[in-house]
Amino acid sequence: MKGLFEKRIDLKNSQINGGKLAAGCMSSCWVRTGTTNSPDGQYTYYNDDGSVRSVRTVQGLSSSID
Repeated sequence: MKGLFEKRIDLKNSQINGGKLAAGCMSSCWVRTGTTNSPDGQYTYYNDDGSVRSVRTVQGLSSSID
């Protein structure tokens, strides 16, 4: 029987001292969306393998074209 504060930690899939970085490399893409009078922007962040990490939409950007 385990004591109150005993806990077994499974280290089978853990990497300690020299393992991969948590963040790794990431690329991003920014697309201007919406209309001329109401411009928005969408950021898409990708993992190393090309899968989508996250998507963020920014509303109410400046209407000037860069």
